[in-house]
Amino acid sequence: MLRFHGAWRITVVGRSADFDQRAVVRGPYGSRVLPGRVGAVLEVDEESWTLSLEHHLWGRSWQPNLRTTPGPVTERDGVRSQLLTSNDCHWPGKPLDYVNFVLRLDQVLAPAAGRAGVRAAVRAGVSAGVPAAVSVAVPVRAVRADEAPVGVPVQTVPTSSSEQPGVPAHPAKPAAHPALPAHPAHPAHPGHTVPASRPGQGGGSAARPVRPAR
Repeated sequence: MLRFHGAWRITVVGRSADFDQRAVVRGPYGSRVLPGRVGAVLEVDEESWTLSLEHHLWGRSWQPNLRTTPGPVTERDGVRSQLLTSNDCHWPGKPLDYVNFVLRLDQVLAPAAGRAGVRAAVRAGVSAGVPAAVSVAVPVRAVRADEAPVGVPVQTVPTSSSEQPGVPAHPAKPAAHPALPAHPAHPAHPGHTVPASRPGQGGGSAARPVRPAR
């Protein structure tokens, strides 16, 4: 009894026996029988299933064949194939490797280009040390109501109607320096006159003589 997985096509390609031959497939959904007639075909598509080759002795029930030998697995044009050869029973003088029944199993593979692309992608991901796809969450900072959004220019508002729209206002010139305080008037002395005030120092008339005190 041999175990297989997935979808396979079973074809009877040879028979050289005095007894009837058949192949029985057993899987999770029951059993199916492929008659031992050259050219007969049975399609199987189950996750896991077994295959046994049997013969029917005269006056007896079906018996498993004495020996079933799987051949090498080959791949060509996107199809995987394997031959099974079987010896039904032993008789004196009959070689143990005598072939009574032959089956061929074929499995259709994915396109070679698709398999190569998948293998290349897997190798690239493994060599880089990262999974094939990574989702990264980027935090977003909330914007306050009184804060301008980042990256949005602030428009300059003209300060007077004389300025052209879209042209920023010129900065205001600094105020003029404050006027210097006037110098205090000189005190009056007997017999002296008070000099005239200089321009900008307060007073605007000439000094008059002062009488001495009595």
